[in-house]
Amino acid sequence: MHRDGYFALLEMKNKHLAMPTCLHGQRASRAPCLKGFTLIELMVTIAIGAVLMLVAAPSFEQIRKNANLSDAVSNFIVASGTAKSAALKTGRNAYIVANNAMTGWTSGWFVYLDNNWNEQYDAGTDEILFRHDALSPDISVSTPGTTAFSEGYLLFNGSGFPRAKSTSSGTPNGILIMSVTNRSSSVVVNTAGRVRSCKTNDPGCTTSAI
Repeated sequence: MHRDGYFALLEMKNKHLAMPTCLHGQRASRAPCLKGFTLIELMVTIAIGAVLMLVAAPSFEQIRKNANLSDAVSNFIVASGTAKSAALKTGRNAYIVANNAMTGWTSGWFVYLDNNWNEQYDAGTDEILFRHDALSPDISVSTPGTTAFSEGYLLFNGSGFPRAKSTSSGTPNGILIMSVTNRSSSVVVNTAGRVRSCKTNDPGCTTSAI
């Protein structure tokens, strides 16, 4: 027993001597070393992370704005296709109009069939086919020239061609421009009723281009 106890004590002593020496204050100690970050290392890491976030934030913001713009343009193209298809199918006039005539296209839009042929939407009589809510505040909309767009509507007749209202002084086709910071896209409608999107100011981004 005594012999076994002696060897057990010797083994414990050897393990203690093998432990790394750590400095606690100004004296050495055989206490176990605790590994981790120092306060300075932690502060430097936080500072680097903050700088990276400041650099990346504008890029993320632009990505968000671009996504909102792409969604708005794509949705208007879909709305135009819905209106044109409904007009061809029913033989009636189909309209895309701004949700709010006062605030214009930034308020969003809806598509309806003019069942009573009076060139305006009448709840309970005309059929709403499609609706899009107000655009993101990041998006601005402009309508160059005097067109149906500038008067807050787009009309397709039963043959699928764009037409102006009887009270309109503008052309039935035109360009609707949607823009965010550093990017702009146009929805173009030609006289044949073709609707497409293109990069604003590109040479082919006109109503006369096929």
